[in-house]
Amino acid sequence: MKKIISIIVVLALAIIVISLVSNKKAPVTTPDTATDTTISTSTAISLGDIKISDGSYSVKPSDATITWTGRKVVLKNWIDSGKINLKEMVFEVKDGKISSNKFIIDMTSIAGVSTGAGGGQDKLTTHLKSADFFDVVTFPTSTFVAKEFTASSTKPGLFIVRGDLTIKGTTNEISIPATLSYSDGKTLVIKGTATVDRTLWNIQYGSGKFFKNLGDNVIADNFTLDFDIKISPEIEAI
Repeated sequence: MKKIISIIVVLALAIIVISLVSNKKAPVTTPDTATDTTISTSTAISLGDIKISDGSYSVKPSDATITWTGRKVVLKNWIDSGKINLKEMVFEVKDGKISSNKFIIDMTSIAGVSTGAGGGQDKLTTHLKSADFFDVVTFPTSTFVAKEFTASSTKPGLFIVRGDLTIKGTTNEISIPATLSYSDGKTLVIKGTATVDRTLWNIQYGSGKFFKNLGDNVIADNFTLDFDIKISPEIEAI
């Protein structure tokens, strides 16, 4: 009798196992976003109340003005300033949002216009183009790609633009306060000031962080880029 019962128990267990195996569902897997290169995230950027028609746009370099300002730390009234040219600015608008964009600066065009010494603009220009600073022979362009526009809740047209700035092959994220407006009801005007800590892009010349006993030759780590870009009605969606 015990032998019969044992056989029945074994058969029952076998039936249960077979039933479970035959009804087992395939495991549900979720992609590993850290390793799965097929995963993509929407890059569409909302512009709030600013409306731009869908299409691909490019901005003429002549419609952009970019100036830079640098200072010395000890000599408070020492200000060097100059200009730099836009090489290319392209962006695409889809469903009323910027879906892709790239802002390219021509580093070979950087020039000193005025100096704290009251002269020597050509010498300053040459130094800025050298490996001490922007090494324009090796790195002829810098780029900025916007990732997010956050509209101010108190100032219409004011945005904080967050994006990636690449200088000398190094990329860091920065945030830029900028205004977007229509100057004549048609021409879109983008104005802003980017404050850049050059040492984060391995530009260390004259920095008090890396060199001692510089006296009054310490150059401020931060420099600013002021930009004024006009997107005129003639730039039509392609």
